[in-house]
Amino acid sequence: MDMVTIRKMREAKEMVASTPMSVVVKLRSGNYRKKGKLSYVKGRIEFQFGYWPSLNAEIKTMEGHRYHGFEDVNPRKIWSVVDSLRNRFQIAYLQEQNPYAHFDKPLIDVKTQRPLYDYQLEMLAHAITYRHCIFACEPGTGKTLAFIEAAEYSKIPSHQIWYVGPRAGVKAVSRELVKWDATIKPEMMTYDGMKKRVKLWKPGSLAPRFICFDECSKLKGATTQQSMSALHLANAMRNEYGYESYIILMSGTPAPKTPLDWWHQCEVACPGFIKEGTVGKFSARLRVVEYRENMITGGRYPHPVTWRDDPKKCQICGLMIGAPRHHAINMADDDYHPWERSKDEVSYLYERMKGLVLVKFKKDCLDLPEKQYEIIRVKPTPEILRAVKLIQTRSKRAITALTLTREVSDGFQYIEVPSGKSECRNCYGKKEVEIPVPVEDVDIMAPQKVGEFELKKVTCDNCGGKGEVTTYKRDTEAVGSPKDQVFIDELDAHEDVGRYIVWGGFTGTLDRLVGMAHQQGWATLRVDGHGYVGCSATGEKLDDDILLDAMDRSNPNAKKLLEKYPKLCFVGHPQAGGWALTLTASPIELFYSNCYHGEARMQAEDRAHRIGMDENRGLIIKDIIMLKTDMLVLDNLKKKKRLQNLTMGQLHDVKAEVL
Repeated sequence: MDMVTIRKMREAKEMVASTPMSVVVKLRSGNYRKKGKLSYVKGRIEFQFGYWPSLNAEIKTMEGHRYHGFEDVNPRKIWSVVDSLRNRFQIAYLQEQNPYAHFDKPLIDVKTQRPLYDYQLEMLAHAITYRHCIFACEPGTGKTLAFIEAAEYSKIPSHQIWYVGPRAGVKAVSRELVKWDATIKPEMMTYDGMKKRVKLWKPGSLAPRFICFDECSKLKGATTQQSMSALHLANAMRNEYGYESYIILMSGTPAPKTPLDWWHQCEVACPGFIKEGTVGKFSARLRVVEYRENMITGGRYPHPVTWRDDPKKCQICGLMIGAPRHHAINMADDDYHPWERSKDEVSYLYERMKGLVLVKFKKDCLDLPEKQYEIIRVKPTPEILRAVKLIQTRSKRAITALTLTREVSDGFQYIEVPSGKSECRNCYGKKEVEIPVPVEDVDIMAPQKVGEFELKKVTCDNCGGKGEVTTYKRDTEAVGSPKDQVFIDELDAHEDVGRYIVWGGFTGTLDRLVGMAHQQGWATLRVDGHGYVGCSATGEKLDDDILLDAMDRSNPNAKKLLEKYPKLCFVGHPQAGGWALTLTASPIELFYSNCYHGEARMQAEDRAHRIGMDENRGLIIKDIIMLKTDMLVLDNLKKKKRLQNLTMGQLHDVKAEVL
């Protein structure tokens, strides 16, 4: 399809969209099929079908539904919804046109020149058959190569191919393009870069025809600017090219926090595929909600009680079948009701997304050894216990106490230290400010007039009349931790391997880990929010790209790099270094400490568990636990992983549960 044809099609669509029209259609809802009228007026779709409760229920699930019977001007007993792609998708379903049929087509048989695994060929076939889809495939299953093959297969010019991902993803995919000698050169950008491109978009410019949103869990929030920019861009591609465009979302952790994270990602891939028109309606289906009284403002508000992830939970209250509330002996209680079987909506979500979402687990695709988990328990010193007790006594907020306790566990405390001087932002260096001062003594009980005050110059109370203030920067004060010796012993035990991975939950933690690694004679590759920093044990700067090659066991130069850098330790924060990288040279991942980011933890674990790892050694993932807060964070991460696994269909056969 050439550019002239595309522009003419867009102009025709705009002309049709601006013209009010009505069409007679037949819709099916419930057990009935009725004839009525749909009117397209000023960006809305009006339903004129008379009284039809089941259709009204369908309309209420759509985006921007409104009843016009109570309007002050021209009240009419009709419903209307926003004229959007997602609502048109759902209306087509009610017309029995089956828009889901596109995602039920048999996969195209495709062959490639590169040596792809069978599951990678399935990813490729899925992309070129359905065009708009999500790869929910675990890290290490080769999604990037499938994207490269799909982009080359499409024959779309490189300037119309976009890759959008996190900073680490952009770096890693750029390396993959070189590694596989790709014939495409897509525009590479971060999510922030994509957001700016959409914001500065020139009217009349054509959208790309192929876009890949890598680590698409970053689009989970429906109200964030980058999520709205991605949806706007994807809708522009659908409006201009339809299924002649490619919209591919990829992530190994698409729902790292809650199953609700799926909604907006599915909306970007195919609006309307998920029936519920808002994330709130989606939440109401997946969770048991009870209405509680607001003791401050009055009224009632919906409070989520539990997930509908077990058929033994009550459909009404969410409690298990044996809860006292369901016993007949408590029939006189206000909250009594008989137990009612619920549907496992969280697991059933996996079935609902089939066709749009392709799920692949490494255990089903690759013959890799299972990840082994080990907890190293360390006894805290009396000094640390006293410090923790002091923090708990002095902290007014629980979150402050938790953060400070985690810092102590990692052997440091953040402190503010003077860093220089800057101009006072209150007086702007003038040393004085003007304030209103009463002309006469003020009677605070009497009303005041503006004329009874005058402006008077007084010494600035922010800088004390100096015109400048002291600026501070955050620094770390090392206090030491028994966890340090565990890390040092681990480095000693793996000198023969020469490669090690350690993760820390704070920037201050990474500072200490890098220092300890250098003291033990190890070079380091540090990855945090500031970027990539390679450094020898003596402090010399090293090329981070070469060090990344050295951490990749499958790299052709791995042996030479091992001789050049016999001891190399990767030190990273999970939220920065846990994405897209290949670190298969190390058989160990040590989590010195964790952050609360569930997705970052899941991604970080798979940096070394992928094709190219040493299958004889396997991979051991170790967590150091010293204080209760360490275990609290780890347990929180495990719960997030369990919920995601349910929505990806891993824990049990969904069909057996819902029948």
